[in-house]
Amino acid sequence: MTVEEVRDQLLASGVGVDFQDGRLTVLHDGSVAWIGPNLDGELEREYEPDELAVIEGLIGTWNGFVIDYRTIGVADAVVAAMCERWPCVVDDENGFIGWGVDYLERRRGGGYVPHSTS
Repeated sequence: MTVEEVRDQLLASGVGVDFQDGRLTVLHDGSVAWIGPNLDGELEREYEPDELAVIEGLIGTWNGFVIDYRTIGVADAVVAAMCERWPCVVDDENGFIGWGVDYLERRRGGGYVPHSTS
């Protein structure tokens, strides 16, 4: 998937988005997130081998996108929109690596406090 396809999917899901300099700015429920493609392989270098094995075991070959956000609600809206179109794996940087739909279900279940990157 490309950043343009991500933009189109977010717009189709009713999430406000602007595209500048190869990066998306997402506006949702009064908050903001920034999404950038993993063009230089930074994510792969940051993961431990066992984490990469989990991700690749779930999804196989993958395209990574980094989501920086102010509030978790906007990040959840991005994940929900992406999962409508593509199989998505989420790493919340707080011990969860798994399917995006499972991540969203855990969030709805309460008691789950994700890592904020504000």
